[in-house]
Amino acid sequence: MIEPVGFPIDPSLRLGLVVGEVGSRRIEWGAGPDALSYSRDDQPAADPDRANRSGWNCRTHWEYEAQAAVDWFVPEGTPIYSTMDGLATLSIVTVSNAFEYYGADREAYLGNPDRSRAPVVPFPGPGGGKGVFVTVVNDSFSTEYGHLNLELTVESVDPAAFLPGYSAGFDYASAFAAMRDFRVFTPIARWNVQRGDLLGYSGNTGYSEVPHLHYTVRRAGGPLLCPTAEAGFPDSGWLFRD
Repeated sequence: MIEPVGFPIDPSLRLGLVVGEVGSRRIEWGAGPDALSYSRDDQPAADPDRANRSGWNCRTHWEYEAQAAVDWFVPEGTPIYSTMDGLATLSIVTVSNAFEYYGADREAYLGNPDRSRAPVVPFPGPGGGKGVFVTVVNDSFSTEYGHLNLELTVESVDPAAFLPGYSAGFDYASAFAAMRDFRVFTPIARWNVQRGDLLGYSGNTGYSEVPHLHYTVRRAGGPLLCPTAEAGFPDSGWLFRD
């Protein structure tokens, strides 16, 4: 399958839900809608609280990161699957969480961000970007799966896939504990995948306010495309194409 089709997580999985008032919000795991209905019905919604109650939609990503992407609030250890055939690369910016690393308050970023307390740049140094992530590339498309749990993910990687100098037993926690700029990352494994193959497991690494999966789609050489069907994003709706 050359084009990305479907969801990188189980579409029937019930997502985490932002609960509580602004200033004391938290995530209630498993209390949200399933991933399919949330992405189809809520994330395109004009109501920003509804659109971001179980993740971030493309509009919020564009505001904070100047790119189209979707997030789903899922517990650490949720299986992540490739949405297309291609060459998978597991890379690391950092294995740390930026909010924990700097001691920054993450509550303002849960769900629809509280703009009065949620600056675009919340840290005094680099934010670690996607933390641990997998990119799947073929001649026509690239998909990316961010903020993974490294320990669980490396356990799922075929030993033959690790690049020279790396293995399942390498001390990644020491080598990649520091925060780095999101543009600085280190590939550690590479292997061929088909749509539906396991890529790894969700986590909370990098610039991540809560455990979640960050998912992107792009045509080769082009900009990031909105995986949902939000207004204002051309060439979108990739989650629902077949």
